[in-house]
Amino acid sequence: MLRLAVLAVLVAACSAVSVSEIRNPFIYHKALRGPVEGVVPCGSKGEVLEIRVTDCTSLPCDIKVGSTYTIEVDFIPSAGHEVLTVLVSVIRGGVENEIVHQDIPFVVAPGQGYTVSYPWTVTGQIDTGLLALRIQVKGNNGDVVELCGLATVNVSA
Repeated sequence: MLRLAVLAVLVAACSAVSVSEIRNPFIYHKALRGPVEGVVPCGSKGEVLEIRVTDCTSLPCDIKVGSTYTIEVDFIPSAGHEVLTVLVSVIRGGVENEIVHQDIPFVVAPGQGYTVSYPWTVTGQIDTGLLALRIQVKGNNGDVVELCGLATVNVSA
């Protein structure tokens, strides 16, 4: 479900992660992005509305080391939270390594729509080739998994 966020944060350091209400026209834009299809849900309580990634509409997304991508996920949380925790892991050869663990202080309410936005630059910290990514957005100190998705990316130098 959280397809775009999964791959976005997985390969790069997550700087300037933000959450906003969907109604905010500054955050909610689709320039050079369309909905990404093919993300596999892995136990979300929230509802994913749409995922967008720069230059990607289906998996695996082709990404290049040194390039910057914007990833946006529109969702409706199942519960209210004051802090959301973003976790991203890379899975290769059956081994999972967490690469992002970031708390985002932002109050969300159930039934309201929000956009999680990640501008990221792909770094050379990850091997090139086909990788699986798992991204989760949790609330209530990790007790509620609002978003969880598995996606594939093809990383090239």
